[in-house]
Amino acid sequence: AMRLMAVVGCLAAVLGTAGAAVTHSRVLQRIGLGAAAELPCNQFKASHIVVDSEALIDTLQDQLDEGVGFADLAKTVSLCTSRNRGGYLGWFSAGMMTPSFESACAGADVGAIVKVNTHFGWHLIHLEDKRYHPTEISPAELKAVLDLEARDELQFLDVRNPPELDLASIPGVPWINLPFNEYGHWGDRVVAGELLDKARETVVICHHGMRSSRTAQFLLQNGFDAVVSLRGGIDAYAQEVDPSVGSYMNEMKGDECGSCG
Repeated sequence: AMRLMAVVGCLAAVLGTAGAAVTHSRVLQRIGLGAAAELPCNQFKASHIVVDSEALIDTLQDQLDEGVGFADLAKTVSLCTSRNRGGYLGWFSAGMMTPSFESACAGADVGAIVKVNTHFGWHLIHLEDKRYHPTEISPAELKAVLDLEARDELQFLDVRNPPELDLASIPGVPWINLPFNEYGHWGDRVVAGELLDKARETVVICHHGMRSSRTAQFLLQNGFDAVVSLRGGIDAYAQEVDPSVGSYMNEMKGDECGSCG
């Protein structure tokens, strides 16, 4: 779990919006999530290079203008660990990056390369795409999705620990269980395209919504096209939609496990 939080946290540290787009969501759009024609972009797909001086970033821009590949430069000089992926950051949601980085993405045209300064250094950002897409789904919206025949087009991920599954569960749903705190066992396999289908819309749940939110961001940053987290988790679903799914308390603290999500 700590490794997953570090991965998300590292990207979030460098990871306001303008422009408009229609959500890429298909099944979720049928229940009204992101269905409006004009919505502010809240997700961006980008690669970046970060160095410690403006003079160097300007030199790199000149090299790009001369035809040197962005990924090649990132692998060679970038100070970010994303250099191992040619600077690729994947999709990230509004609020995950520093304000100046995010504003540069929001104001840029898709395909543009823009220069921006943050407290991490000087960046060149290649904006590959931007869109509106919901980041959360409410309990009522999840219920509406589950009532659709097309729900089979989605995949459903539960990141709670196995003992929690026996305490509360939404029946009739083909949940895939990848416990958040066992990320070290499944993270690399998911990134490699195993265990989960990156092309399918994905709904992620946990107890209160914190672990699922972190996992959703991790998936977006690693090639998944559309991911939403259940707001408030299965606990909110039990309170607002169906009490029969069950609820439980944090056995370690004798109270609702808001700290563990």
